Amino acid sequence: TSFVDPGTPTATVVEGPPDENYDHANFYWRLELLPEIQSDTSSTTTIGNSTLAMISNEYAGATVRITQGTGANQERVVGSNSTTTITVTQAWTVNPDSTSFFVVTESGFRFGATSSTSPVAFDVPNRAGATVEISGRAANVVDIEAPYALSPLRRWLIGGAAGNDLDADVPPAPSFALSAPGDGSIQLAGIGFSTLTNTVTISAGTLTLWYWNEVDSTVERTLASAVTSTATTVTLTAAGAAYAGQAIQIDSEIMLVTAIMSSGTVYQVTRGYAGSTAVAHLITATLYELSRQIQILPFPQDFFGSPASGSYNYSMQLPDVRVGAAELFMTNIRGNSPTTRIAVTSNTNHGLRTLYGGQITFQVEGFLAVINQITPPFIVDQAYSVRDIFATVGQAPHGGPIDLTVQVNGSNYCLLTIAADTTTSNTVLGNALPALPEFASITLNVTSVPFNQTDPTNLPGRDLTVTIRL
Repeated sequence: TSFVDPGTPTATVVEGPPDENYDHANFYWRLELLPEIQSDTSSTTTIGNSTLAMISNEYAGATVRITQGTGANQERVVGSNSTTTITVTQAWTVNPDSTSFFVVTESGFRFGATSSTSPVAFDVPNRAGATVEISGRAANVVDIEAPYALSPLRRWLIGGAAGNDLDADVPPAPSFALSAPGDGSIQLAGIGFSTLTNTVTISAGTLTLWYWNEVDSTVERTLASAVTSTATTVTLTAAGAAYAGQAIQIDSEIMLVTAIMSSGTVYQVTRGYAGSTAVAHLITATLYELSRQIQILPFPQDFFGSPASGSYNYSMQLPDVRVGAAELFMTNIRGNSPTTRIAVTSNTNHGLRTLYGGQITFQVEGFLAVINQITPPFIVDQAYSVRDIFATVGQAPHGGPIDLTVQVNGSNYCLLTIAADTTTSNTVLGNALPALPEFASITLNVTSVPFNQTDPTNLPGRDLTVTIRL
């Protein structure tokens, strides 16, 4: 009914039998974004410290880990954060309290190395003062790993190192240029620095593009009142969909939304963002809520300063959008450079139009006459923005102009005129034309040609071509 366990002498070393399934170990690492700090506020779904000064939602999507104290070793995805408090997407299993310490880390681990012997070496960024978390996981011969939650995780403070082949500080702010060749792409080129100091170990650049989709009218907003050059708020006729930290565009000016007020009808803004100029805007101007695209640009070590850097060009596909602003920072072993922001709205298009490429062509052979739908309708397969529209004839009209109307779904889209004794019409630019809707029917009407029965020298022109460039 009972037994006595005398215990094992403390001097005795107890070793378990070897794991017959063990073959090797895999090692992973991730960087901590917020250093370890003690909690002074918490609940079933929050943890925080009143001395923090975080940017709202800067850690959304990252991971918060309780490192010690009550609830230690729990990890949750960050749903949102205020300046002092982090809210998680799933409730804590054990609620933290004032004894709990926590950190915020990157959302995912990077693979470091695999080995069946010790020691194991792998590279992490040489960022002095940063903390890296290392997870070691046992694996069998087919690389099935032990559960992450049961595997050891260690934190290591990076002391940093210096040498002739390493950078002593973050890179300087880069300069760069954007171009849009009109084939649906946006191209980055001309990356440069005021000095090449601390550029040896640059491994990546982070490019952020702010743009609006020209075939999506839902990003357009109507102003409720004019905007002065010094106003810090913008009022809409109806609630918009912008968020704090989003860029918006009115005419050639880029603004940064800092707060949403009055149930979404008033945006508090920072004027003249990314180097654009703060100017007055009429009530008839359209406000565009810009989308954001982030692209990571990889670079080999010691790339800048080499002959290859002078011809560097990076292209990304982003068809039928109008880019208003861009941001770029570079990353070396010490961290991120200052961010360079540029606005590209100081042109007639108020941005860089990527377009799509290609064209739609209507051709009429022989002498012209006044005819509606002189060619069969053209049905577009998807929505497109338009670069421009123009017409040419093989033989010029004499005695008067040729007047043409391009219609979309039965409504006038643009008017073209080929003047007497010329072979080319005016060019209608597409920057002010609405996008061609998906499955739209495009038709061409000839509304006027020169004709006089008593004057045989009057000629209506012949061999017409109308081109819609996309």
